[in-house]
Amino acid sequence: MSFTLTLVRHGESEANVRHMLSGWMDVSLTERGRKELEELRNTVSYPESEIYFSSPLTRCIDTAHILFPEKEIIISDDFREINFRSLEGRILPSKKEIEDYFLSWIYDRPYADEETLSDVMERGGRALHKTVSDCLEKGLHSATVVMHSGIMRSSIVSLFHLERTEFLNMSVPNGLGYIVRFSDDAVPQSYERLQKGNALR
Repeated sequence: MSFTLTLVRHGESEANVRHMLSGWMDVSLTERGRKELEELRNTVSYPESEIYFSSPLTRCIDTAHILFPEKEIIISDDFREINFRSLEGRILPSKKEIEDYFLSWIYDRPYADEETLSDVMERGGRALHKTVSDCLEKGLHSATVVMHSGIMRSSIVSLFHLERTEFLNMSVPNGLGYIVRFSDDAVPQSYERLQKGNALR
């Protein structure tokens, strides 16, 4: 039997609205973000999982409780976002500034002392692989992780040995994400987008 790992991005946060680098900053969901999550809960076929995890940051924990209100949520530091360190809180006001920053960042050319893509790929890929392996040892075959866009994309690039530019090409709207399938010995097999209105099996 294969293992299904569902990765879900948190809802819209105050930092998303302000175009702020907020990797480890504990920013809140917006009211619009909360309402959007309520709507998504009724329109998206989130796969049922046997165990649920979340990043320790408030925007992820609150998202997990809104989307999966009946589930026990296990908090794990392994799923924190990119650590922007001295850049935490910096605002990139224009689309071009955001694109320029991340186009440099994906090639491990940091602006200051932030984690590089290689750092996050290694950390995120290792965390997801360990999660799957630990679950399989317990006889579980599915899990959901509520996390952040940056570490989610970095982890997928790492697990599937993708080109670095795929980090920029992946679309991860708030409240959505990816379904990643593993073999029964924790080898990544495939991934697909989780989208509104599509029932993934």
